Amino acid sequence: MRHLIIAILFLSFAACSQKTAQHTGHNDSTATLAAKPVKYICPMHPNVISDKEGICPICQMDLVLENSPEAKEYADDSHEGHSSEENPHAEHTMGELVVTGQSRVLADVQTAIVQSEPIHRTITAIGTLDFAEQNRRSITARVAGRIEKLYVNQSGTTVRKGQRLFDLYSPELMQAQTEFILAVKNQQLASLSSGAGSKIVEQSRQRLMILGMTSEQVQTLEQTRETPITTTMYAPSGGTVIEKKVVEGTYVNIGAPLFEIADLSTLWNLAELYETDVAAVKIGQSVALRIQTYPNETFKGRVAFIYPVVNAESRTVKVRIETQNPHGRLRPAMYTETVFTLNGGTGLTVPNDAVLVTGKQSIVWVQVRGETNKFEARHVTLGAKFDGKVQILSGLSEGEKVVASGGFLLDSERQLRGGAGGGHQH
Repeated sequence: MRHLIIAILFLSFAACSQKTAQHTGHNDSTATLAAKPVKYICPMHPNVISDKEGICPICQMDLVLENSPEAKEYADDSHEGHSSEENPHAEHTMGELVVTGQSRVLADVQTAIVQSEPIHRTITAIGTLDFAEQNRRSITARVAGRIEKLYVNQSGTTVRKGQRLFDLYSPELMQAQTEFILAVKNQQLASLSSGAGSKIVEQSRQRLMILGMTSEQVQTLEQTRETPITTTMYAPSGGTVIEKKVVEGTYVNIGAPLFEIADLSTLWNLAELYETDVAAVKIGQSVALRIQTYPNETFKGRVAFIYPVVNAESRTVKVRIETQNPHGRLRPAMYTETVFTLNGGTGLTVPNDAVLVTGKQSIVWVQVRGETNKFEARHVTLGAKFDGKVQILSGLSEGEKVVASGGFLLDSERQLRGGAGGGHQH
């Protein structure tokens, strides 16, 4: 009987202890939950934590509860892998990022499609206008004598072919004129229509023309048969007097330079191209010239010659462009911007704003196929730039969507999460 009473008391004590323990454990759990602090985080920047509601100081998004559905959804999306489709540019990928709808609106993310189109490469080179050598002429003394009178007495004067330049007193020329008159008289006296007399007259006529007289002057001399004291010399060609080298009263010898004349209706534009670009330039292709004097106008030119020598210091090659100057508005020594438009075939292009240049790398944000808010950063190789677009040599495929607006904010987010070359981290 005594043993039975002891057993009943033991069982009752054990039951009470178990209830007490269960009750105590429940209170401890409740106390733990009550003591756990409430945390708010930014879905875009999980490292931003606050103990109260507010906005993210980085992206201005509303903070959400740490364990809320919004935070969990973002975390799940951020850790998703690529689509099952193989990425042909995996070696160019530098990290990916998921952007929620609200964040995409705030970042103003706009996309453009990678297109294949003709590439028009544009090269701009500095040039200088110069005289066209074939239109430049030096007027020299054909016979020794003294300049008695100058009719063109200043540089910059425009002369036409056949215009009188100066009067020359030349004993040698007077003697040649006298001999021509005698030859004409002897021919008439002998009444010879051909033969020795006619030959002497013709030789004398040719000599006068070599000495600078015109055929009209020789014909007048033949009719008057009077030797003038001075002979007027005429311009053999028209143009602008670049340099006047004589004054009245100067005695000149045979071959002495008197005037430098140039026809400015055609000019040369000499442009300097880097040796890496000159291979794409062809003789005969059209170019555009821009001149500061006429900022709202564009002049046309044509490649006439590519010089065969590379400048050892500047590593450039000189290219000669001929340009027409019918109204004389262009002047030698003017600086020009020479624009070469080269046909580079067909290639992939994206808008200029889609490319982010960071140091030595060029990055484009690409929308992952099949995903609306997932983007990946890719390293790309650039080609020619034209019309607000840039050619992509590697890193993209035709038809892909790239971020044309808002890419800078995406790249800033990528660097905050994983560093300049890191992957996707939280």
